[in-house]
Amino acid sequence: MAAKKRWTVTMSGEKPLSEVTKHLRETGFDVDQVLDVIGCVTGTANDDVAARLRKLPGVAAVEAEPGIDIGPPDAPITW
Repeated sequence: MAAKKRWTVTMSGEKPLSEVTKHLRETGFDVDQVLDVIGCVTGTANDDVAARLRKLPGVAAVEAEPGIDIGPPDAPITW
């Protein structure tokens, strides 16, 4: 089984956010936050689930969240 990643799902506006969020959960997406003001949902899933999410009505985009590593506070290079 592939490792889960963090994803941001952007809604198209064709369907109510609550309806699409329900379908995201049914597809296997572990919903973390529903950002209804901007029409996005964040959560975790593996790559196979993310591919299925892209085919759901009401979903405009499914993008992996980039990882951020700023290093330890005493690192000589900060960027």
